[in-house]
Amino acid sequence: MSLTQDDFQQIEAIFERKLSTVSNELKALRNDIKEVYDMISELQSSTITDKEFKRRSLEEKLLTLNAELLATAKQAGVTLPRE
Repeated sequence: MSLTQDDFQQIEAIFERKLSTVSNELKALRNDIKEVYDMISELQSSTITDKEFKRRSLEEKLLTLNAELLATAKQAGVTLPRE
């Protein structure tokens, strides 16, 4: 049994659809990986890992952490309980 030109066209169409799906999934994975690297980069340059931060007094560290926490909560749209 030999394949006809129509068979080859159908096979090619199926292959192109599958390849398109894989290509879209690969793009999504690339974007996810980039996002993870960006998040890691942000964490590495955060206040907590800053060498200057480590040298501060306990009170200064707490005030800085509080300011960071309030800013992050504001970005997230979260209201933190206050005394």
